[in-house]
Amino acid sequence: MHANDAVAQLLDVSDEVHTVVVFEHGEPVASNLPDEEAGEISAVADAMLAYAGALRKGVAVTLLEAVTPDGDVYVAREGERAVVAIAAAGSLAGLVQHDLRTLLGSLTRPRRRATAHATA
Repeated sequence: MHANDAVAQLLDVSDEVHTVVVFEHGEPVASNLPDEEAGEISAVADAMLAYAGALRKGVAVTLLEAVTPDGDVYVAREGERAVVAIAAAGSLAGLVQHDLRTLLGSLTRPRRRATAHATA
């Protein structure tokens, strides 16, 4: 599934999630936000993953949750791709986390470029 379709599907099935940004290396791939805002959010989410990774040396951080009075923030990563979602305060963490893992699992994998090997 294309990333834009996955974002639309998540927003359609989730009553709690209102913002979604799929990103790679801090750069947005798909979102329901304007490009500039998506870029800011994906950069912060990427930094959250990096910071958590620095705190947990030797452990791959694949899921983060931040709870604030104004809303909950979730970040999930699978390989090089990640997704950040902003949900209503008090959202059901397990359900949102499941939705994010499902989104990441549904994304079409980029095709690997074939490498030509010269023979002598």
